[in-house]
Amino acid sequence: MLPTSIHSNNGGLDLKPTSKLQQRLQLWMRGRYGQNDTLNRFLNNLALVLILVSFFLRSSWLILLAVLLIAFSYWRLFSKKIYQQVAINRGFQRIWLPITRPFSRLKYWFTQHWHYRFFHCEQCHQRIRVPRHHGRVKVTCPKCKHQFEART
Repeated sequence: MLPTSIHSNNGGLDLKPTSKLQQRLQLWMRGRYGQNDTLNRFLNNLALVLILVSFFLRSSWLILLAVLLIAFSYWRLFSKKIYQQVAINRGFQRIWLPITRPFSRLKYWFTQHWHYRFFHCEQCHQRIRVPRHHGRVKVTCPKCKHQFEART
């Protein structure tokens, strides 16, 4: 861990780097893209998968491809053409997000149904979310104020 000093400024705490190396790195990264965006995460994960597969297949060209993917990811990370990297990431997201959206919705659905029970109001058919494990509760519809009892 790099050493830091704590300075009190107007009653708050400021952590200021005291390492010259850390200051130089921060200065060097100023004006660079430096984002671990969707494309960079995809490239790094794909490189990791290729390295793992190459161990089983004993293939050196997969390792070479993985190294090239990591090099491209770092090239994007240190690039000073910020707007170009943002445009590349948005183009990738236009392709990638429609593929992953059903899985993220499924994950959201499972987490919601793990913690909440869902009901529909008998009068206005509004969907109502109630926390689980509260026994029998009186549910009030936020839309039409109709009340009914339900077991969570």
